[in-house]
Amino acid sequence: MASHVPEGYAPDRMRKYMAHFTSEAHLDGAKLGSTTDEERQARQREYTAVAKDYYDLVSPLYEQGWGQRFHYTPMAPGLSIDASMTEYEHEFARLAGLRAGMRVLDIGCGIGGPARTLARRVGCHIVGLNNNAWHIERGTALTKEAGLEELVSFVQGDLMKLPFDDATFDAVYVFEALCYAPDPAAAYGEVWRMLKPGGLFALTDWAMTDKFVEGNLHHRDVRNWIEFGNGITRMPRVAEMRAALAETGFEVLHEENMAYRSHPGPWYFGPAGDVRWATTWGDFWKVFTMSPAFLFVVNGVYRLLVLVGILPREVLALMDTMWYCCRSVAMGGQLDIFTPMYLFATRKPGADGDGKGKNKDKAGKGKGKGKGKGKGKENSG
Repeated sequence: MASHVPEGYAPDRMRKYMAHFTSEAHLDGAKLGSTTDEERQARQREYTAVAKDYYDLVSPLYEQGWGQRFHYTPMAPGLSIDASMTEYEHEFARLAGLRAGMRVLDIGCGIGGPARTLARRVGCHIVGLNNNAWHIERGTALTKEAGLEELVSFVQGDLMKLPFDDATFDAVYVFEALCYAPDPAAAYGEVWRMLKPGGLFALTDWAMTDKFVEGNLHHRDVRNWIEFGNGITRMPRVAEMRAALAETGFEVLHEENMAYRSHPGPWYFGPAGDVRWATTWGDFWKVFTMSPAFLFVVNGVYRLLVLVGILPREVLALMDTMWYCCRSVAMGGQLDIFTPMYLFATRKPGADGDGKGKNKDKAGKGKGKGKGKGKGKENSG
């Protein structure tokens, strides 16, 4: 592993994260899938610790395997995963209404990949917030290397208790982070408090679509595996997000499942390990390392090394966690019961009118101008 991975990384951090889900030393997929509502509610009360321990565990692996931007992307024709991410972030900035000179909050900023892209593209001043100290340290270092420290800064804090005065920001955005909130309505309320009147709020986030059926045991298994594999205590549903935004008072300007823009390959070809859609040798290797064949061989090697005492047994649990991290989201995508990029672009009424924006895409009939299939409202939610 790279030099920024600490000593004792796998055993220490694996044990801390697993303790939120099981008291056993190994992972049992059947038990994870059949997690009860009571067990999920108990974890929701510890959402900060669960997310922190998860990202302490996986962040170095994310950066090595996926890059500095910890989010998925709709694939653009002929482009690599990294180039598709850049195009997606640029389109997100347009839909979010970000402009030069704005003071912007990035909630759940990771190590600052999207913040650096957007600051460079738009010229806005971005404050990245995260509850993980390692993310703040790493993001600050990478931002300094990029020469963007005058536009991008970082603050450690809780997304449910934002450490800023009321009406501090012109805009707030989120890339795949408010799914970690135990209560979406309360999280959106904190965003509302942060925004100036007329301020903009855009999020692209993980959610279960309306094709998810709570009574379907396989659907529940997949959701619970996604939660475990990604440090989430309570996955929201699209309808719940929509209702919570309305309850908070936000005016929805645009709504779209951005997963449907992925063309020609599906957004989940990476975590599915499907190398057929790779357009560069770099992507081929990145995706191949998540393929069933590669993971089968690596698991076999690691099991042998654990058996002879060279590696601690926690390494096997780490490998299993990464399997759930990748394969569960691919399963959810294939079933169309899950999306990691459901987008809402909204506005806090006030300042420049009555909050009835002229260019509003009606909730349920978003008229996205993006390329690809599935424009507008989520086909399944």
